[in-house]
Amino acid sequence: MSTLDTLLNRNSHPRLTEPGPDADQLQMILRAALRAPDHGRLRPWRFVVIGGDRRAVLGECFQHSLKLKGVTDDAQLKKALNAPLRAPLVLAGLLRAVDHEKISRDEQGHAVAAALHAAQLAADALGFGCVWRTGGYATDPHVVEALGGDPGDQIIGFLYMGTRDGPSKLLSEEPLESLVSYF
Repeated sequence: MSTLDTLLNRNSHPRLTEPGPDADQLQMILRAALRAPDHGRLRPWRFVVIGGDRRAVLGECFQHSLKLKGVTDDAQLKKALNAPLRAPLVLAGLLRAVDHEKISRDEQGHAVAAALHAAQLAADALGFGCVWRTGGYATDPHVVEALGGDPGDQIIGFLYMGTRDGPSKLLSEEPLESLVSYF
């Protein structure tokens, strides 16, 4: 698939199964992420790969996060426990902002988002499906710490990757005129 085909056909796919990317494919995906635009080459990103049995440990972390917030509903707690098991591989993208007089934390967060998007495009080009998730776990300091983040770090997103299970949803074409203006 050409680069342009990958970009024009990218689509989230939330139903994922084995196999996920192997070690060589994962290295390629991560190398693509590192090519994202990064003003000042600050490298504000940290990536955490969660696969195999570690996905269950991440689920326990998600569940603990809810319990700390006072959630007692069994269905919510079970959903949290099973969330990382929805894909063979989860890639967490963390923002580790660098103090810089000209490059804001927000701009560095955009770089991490661009890196995760590059990883998603690379996975898609390799034939894998992906879905990007955020939610309350991404902003929970306990989850950030469990993933090796420092105080002040932030999870920009969790990229779930694996083999597509079932057909992709159809995305309608957006008319450019409704979203684009010229100055």
